[in-house]
Amino acid sequence: MSSSAVSVIIPCYNQGRFLGEALESVLAQSRPADQIVVIDDGSTDETAEVARRYDGIRCVRQANLGLAQARNRGLDEAAGRYVVFLDADDRLRPDALAIGLEASRRHSECAFVFGRCERMDEQGKPLPTNQPPAAAGDHYAALLQDNYIWTPAVAVFDRANCRGVLRFDPAVDPAADYDLYLRIARERSIKGHGHIVADYRLHRGSMSQNAALMLEATVAVLYMQRQFAMRRPDHEAAWKNGMRAWRAHYGDAIVEAMRVDARHPRRWGAFTGSLRTLLRYAPRDLWRHARRKVQRTLLGGPEDGEPETAETTPRPTPRKSIG
Repeated sequence: MSSSAVSVIIPCYNQGRFLGEALESVLAQSRPADQIVVIDDGSTDETAEVARRYDGIRCVRQANLGLAQARNRGLDEAAGRYVVFLDADDRLRPDALAIGLEASRRHSECAFVFGRCERMDEQGKPLPTNQPPAAAGDHYAALLQDNYIWTPAVAVFDRANCRGVLRFDPAVDPAADYDLYLRIARERSIKGHGHIVADYRLHRGSMSQNAALMLEATVAVLYMQRQFAMRRPDHEAAWKNGMRAWRAHYGDAIVEAMRVDARHPRRWGAFTGSLRTLLRYAPRDLWRHARRKVQRTLLGGPEDGEPETAETTPRPTPRKSIG
């Protein structure tokens, strides 16, 4: 392949119902991909059958090892210098590769360049999207506070500038993309180009809908950065802000799920599991919600199911992972 070849890696675990849209979005690129690799991560649905419908698609099947390992297997199979990771339930915009490659050439010192995405629902219809503010300057400090990259589909990785670091960590599988961005930004240059290059699907089957799982993995990712962040006061402050924000973000989601589970005896197991997660990873948020509940009971206020007053803690932008 040429020195500008690009490989698109699509990990898929039981997302066959969306895989066709993902593949067609790659095949419709104004700048064609030089290689498209689907990693079937032990799917039990129609994933392999869907991949076989399209000419020129390399489909590699492995036992179910999780999203991080599926992406790593894709890297092992990829031949292009540039790599894009597209989740099987997302889509690329028609000029995504052209824009990404041009930005990569323009910023040849960067390990990866990235754009933006817009949200869509399970049926692929657009959803309102509040774009995160554009980070300038120190991307490592900014990412410690907020994962504004959202999904790997918006990024083009230059493997020549990512040697020794471009691997996803299975130990933090649900947040392995966030871990990768932080590890790269800590040591190397990255750049945002601002263009919308992907559609990001929100649906009940995505891993990010499991707030307890995401809280545990995200807190673990930040703790792995702690020793590096503590070397500079501005990075330390960013790390602390990020930890507070992520705990509040996922803590709120867990509490809301617990409120539903508590009303159904068959969900008490899920309730107690969520309670253990909060006690371990976000105890302050648990007590904050408990205090609100007491205040509502004694002083009056919104009933169950009504919105509560927003916290002043800045909220991280949403992320999604599939596995």
